[in-house]
Amino acid sequence: GEEIGGILAEAFKVLIRRRDERYAVAVEPLDAEREKLESESASIEHARVNLERLLPAKAREAQRAADALLVSGQDQAALAKLAEAEEAANAPKAMTERQRAISARIEEIEAEKRIAARRIFKTWHTDCQAVIRPVERGLFVVLLDGLQQSFFDFQNETNTAGDGVRNTLFTTSDISNLTAPERSPEWRSGTRWYS
Repeated sequence: GEEIGGILAEAFKVLIRRRDERYAVAVEPLDAEREKLESESASIEHARVNLERLLPAKAREAQRAADALLVSGQDQAALAKLAEAEEAANAPKAMTERQRAISARIEEIEAEKRIAARRIFKTWHTDCQAVIRPVERGLFVVLLDGLQQSFFDFQNETNTAGDGVRNTLFTTSDISNLTAPERSPEWRSGTRWYS
C-alpha cells in the first residue's frame, strides 16, 4: 500500500513538474521581451523627464542662435536651427507615444501568456486523465470490486455462507470497511468527486 501511495505521490509530482516546465518554456521569450520593454520604457521616462526640464532653455538658446544667424544674413541656417529646436520640442511627444506602444505590447504579452496557460492546461489535463483514469479503474473496478467478488467466491468455495445471517464468513461491514470510514478525509474527497 505504501509503495502504491509513493507511486501516486511521484505521479503527482511528475504531472505538476511537466505542467510547470511547459508553461515556463512557453512564457520565457514573452517574459524576456516584457523585461526588455519595461527597461526601455524606464529609460525613455528618464530621458523624457530630463529633456522636458531642459527644453525651455534649449528653445531660448536655439532662438538666440537663430536670431544671430538671421542678423548675419544666414537665413537658411537660422531656419534650420529653428527646425532643429522644434524637433527637440516634439521629442517628448514621440517618447510618450513609444511608451504607449510599449504598454500596449506588454498588455498583448500578458494576453499571450494567458492563451499559453490555457493551451498548456488543456494538454496537461489530458496528461492527468491518462494517469488518473487507469488508477481509478485499478482501485474501484479491479481492486475493490475484485476483492468484494473474491469474498463471495471464497465463501462459496469454502461453503461458509451460513444461513445468510449467522455463521457467514463475512458481513457487509467487512466489505464496507475496506475503504476509509465515513467522514474521513478520503470519504469527503470521494464524496466530492463522485456525488
